[in-house]
Amino acid sequence: MKLIKSLLAIVLVMAFSLIALPETPAEMGARLMKMNDNRPVFEKIKCKGTLVIYNSAGAIKFKKSLIFGTYTSGATEADFIERYIAYFTSPADDMGNSYLMFHYKTQPDVKYLYLKGIRKVKKVSGADKKLSFFGSDFSTAETGKPNYKEWNYRYIGDQKINFKGRDFDCYMIESLPKTKTIASEQGCGKRISFLEKKLLLTLRLDLYDENLIKAKELSLISFTTKTNARGQKVNYETGLEMKIVKTGSKSHLLFSDLKIEGESNLRTDIFSEQYLTQKWW
Repeated sequence: MKLIKSLLAIVLVMAFSLIALPETPAEMGARLMKMNDNRPVFEKIKCKGTLVIYNSAGAIKFKKSLIFGTYTSGATEADFIERYIAYFTSPADDMGNSYLMFHYKTQPDVKYLYLKGIRKVKKVSGADKKLSFFGSDFSTAETGKPNYKEWNYRYIGDQKINFKGRDFDCYMIESLPKTKTIASEQGCGKRISFLEKKLLLTLRLDLYDENLIKAKELSLISFTTKTNARGQKVNYETGLEMKIVKTGSKSHLLFSDLKIEGESNLRTDIFSEQYLTQKWW
């Protein structure tokens, strides 16, 4: 009996010791980025978009207008799909160009561009992902959400980030691509995310090139909070800035006239290559 009690005591001590073990930086980084990736989303969105491209002196070079549609489905990671379609409405040189993307949680994204100049739908693959998104400081790889499964994560500390004149406490999470192919295709060897501690919104994202030199800064300009069809509160980014560190040039991607869920009247059959060249709104 004494032996059994002694063994039981040892087992309990070991169990409590395991429970008390703190998270490693890698575990904490992965957990926080997973929470960020799993934030509630809207099922349907239709909105106007403005892409403003500035030179290094801060003057506007180009201003382009788009219309966006988003449709998300799937209750599990395996069947989750976020679909985006965008059509340029101005200026005249860009009117008719369009973009289609499918974002998954368990496989790489699929993206298509329609360029009216060549009258052809082009699938974005390989090194094409590093190319500029219609002349902006965003690359095609940087449009849409990063694929959570393509990166390894590590919590590296805390930092205050200024947003609209206030300092917010943020977690700093380092993300490293899992393969050289991912780094090469996206032109990114490291990311550092600054996640606001309460909402887990990304207030800033530092992007490093394949030589691990800081190349770009993605900053949140604005967001709105609304309730989705499931009754969940969604914090939706309505303004983003991408800045080139070396030159100081920057681009803003702004969303307005946001219509969500049933109010959007968005058809779900438009997310195909066919509708890249047809009016769907």
